[in-house]
Amino acid sequence: MKRQKTFFMIKDLIFEIQKPEITLKQIRVAEVKIENEEYKELRKKFDEDVFHIEKKPEGWFITQKE
Repeated sequence: MKRQKTFFMIKDLIFEIQKPEITLKQIRVAEVKIENEEYKELRKKFDEDVFHIEKKPEGWFITQKE
């Protein structure tokens, strides 16, 4: 019998897992990795000395500091 691979996808990113079961912890870890990557990209476009970058349930909230 050929061994099959298991994958799951969040926001167009595909993750391969070793076991066929996907745990809630694996999903949370993947979500944190995605948020970190999104934050890195936003920091490239918005200088943190000038803008405040905040993650909210609706998405990223960027305001200019005073």
